Amino acid sequence: MNRIRESPLAYLAAAAATWYIYKIFIKPFLSPIRKIPGRPYKPFIGNMLEALHEEAMNNTINWMVEYKSRIIRFYFLGGEGRVLVGDPEMARYIMVTNSKNYIHASSSLLANIVPGFLLLLNGEEHHVLRKHLNPAFNSHTVNDFIPVFEKTTRKVVALWETAMRNKGDNSVIVAAQSYMSRLTLEAMCLCGFDYEINSVDEPDHCGAQSFQRLLQGFEIRLSRLLPLQWLPTKANRQAWADVKFFYSTIKDVIAQKREKIENGDTSRDLLSRLIQIRDDKGSGLSDRSLFSQVGGFLFAGFETTSMNLTWTLLMLAEHPEVQEKARQEVMSLLPDQSTPLTTKIVDNLNYLTCVIKESLRLFPPVSVVFRQALQDDYLGGYLIPAGTKVGVSIGALHRLPENWSNPTAFIPERFLEPYDPYKFLPFNAGPYMCIGHLFSLTESKVVLALILRHFVLELPAGYKYRRIRRLTIQPHPPLQLTLRPV
Repeated sequence: MNRIRESPLAYLAAAAATWYIYKIFIKPFLSPIRKIPGRPYKPFIGNMLEALHEEAMNNTINWMVEYKSRIIRFYFLGGEGRVLVGDPEMARYIMVTNSKNYIHASSSLLANIVPGFLLLLNGEEHHVLRKHLNPAFNSHTVNDFIPVFEKTTRKVVALWETAMRNKGDNSVIVAAQSYMSRLTLEAMCLCGFDYEINSVDEPDHCGAQSFQRLLQGFEIRLSRLLPLQWLPTKANRQAWADVKFFYSTIKDVIAQKREKIENGDTSRDLLSRLIQIRDDKGSGLSDRSLFSQVGGFLFAGFETTSMNLTWTLLMLAEHPEVQEKARQEVMSLLPDQSTPLTTKIVDNLNYLTCVIKESLRLFPPVSVVFRQALQDDYLGGYLIPAGTKVGVSIGALHRLPENWSNPTAFIPERFLEPYDPYKFLPFNAGPYMCIGHLFSLTESKVVLALILRHFVLELPAGYKYRRIRRLTIQPHPPLQLTLRPV
């Protein structure tokens, strides 16, 4: 004891050890969330191992079924207690009714790359920025991008037709998941900042490779229990180089775009629109904010749309009757394969929209959306202490039988009837709803319509998949498709 008094370092070490013991071995048993049904407490790694061993989304749904409760607790790394909800009324309360008390939980990995991105902001800061950004994502703006979506999709269609001709057969197997990734990346770069990355025709282009590696590294870090991104490993050094390339590319594009606008350029890409935004005092967005919004848009939008397209193609291949019904709708609007898509055509793809929604229901891009309680609150009659992270389980909302009849079946027709919007939240809800949801849905409709107009989709013999967690929920192994001409 005398030594501790004589040494400040020893005192600090003892205090830290005491706090650590309290946090790991005492605090979890005193927390009010212990009263919520849920998993047993496990120090250090919590319940993460059992969660990661199950197919994506299954753990939350199984826990809620096991405990006969739509609010449950579990333990994250370090013994941190968290809460999950799978009830539409609780989801409405968290995301809309009392959204001011439930802020975005921090995402340090994303914040390290695009600090200031809309998705990471809260409160008034988020409200003001979103108000400025909304015009850049409304339906009129998104419809201006339809020709870009069509151009990139027709490039993929042409490559697939060439592969079929070169094979000398009426069928060909293509790496559909990879192509959807390349397609959406190219479309995002063109719509986002008028940048020709050519990822469809040139997948080995240095920019395409760098961004794909950056995203893959980001996904791997998110999927690990301990994302040790600061260790100087070979993979981390490559990731740092890719981040540097990403920074320099976006910053150069912003500088060039500002110069073009000053010289009278009238491009309508997202960056051009953002540069011209002005607040009530006539001030525009800083280069730092522009970088965060465009870079974040690329990160958040590219992968989610790519995976939605991948899952929808998989479902269409698994359900030929749905595929044919969707194709007949497309052919009624596109009697000729070369007919250009218009806003009117895209707006009238009603059944295809149901197909996309049903795919999003079964395979939402993100299975849980976490918020953090600012003040003590009650959910389902249980006290939620300030600081608790509460997850709205999109997977549970979309797959629990009390929310949807025959919930694991692929039935697009269910979206022809009215439904509770809080049972279907692929893009969240309330003030933090995904600002790019119209962009994603419109791009998906254009891409799928053109693919269905040209090809019959089948799964290769013996293909079996499972859902895995990455930045989004993905099929494993990656989707391949057998294509035949229409």
